[in-house]
Amino acid sequence: MSSFPDTIDARFVDLVFHDTVDPSLVIAEFRSTCTALSTGKPYEQTCISVFLTNDQALITHDMDSWNPLVAIEALTPVETPASEDLSVTFSG
Repeated sequence: MSSFPDTIDARFVDLVFHDTVDPSLVIAEFRSTCTALSTGKPYEQTCISVFLTNDQALITHDMDSWNPLVAIEALTPVETPASEDLSVTFSG
């Protein structure tokens, strides 16, 4: 994520906080309206962030939900042949 500012020109808009019955739970929904700097392609999607906080209102847990296929499409150059292997491997 440290290279994110060099990769995506990001703007996050339409922030909505959803009501919860647990005061330590925060659910935020927002849209990204961005541009992939290497390709000039748009990078737009809806994201969800879920936070848990402690008694001092400090974040103790953060989980983000977004579609990685949107990022792959935005970051893949137009001239990339369809036959090229574009698979992504995540290590755990």
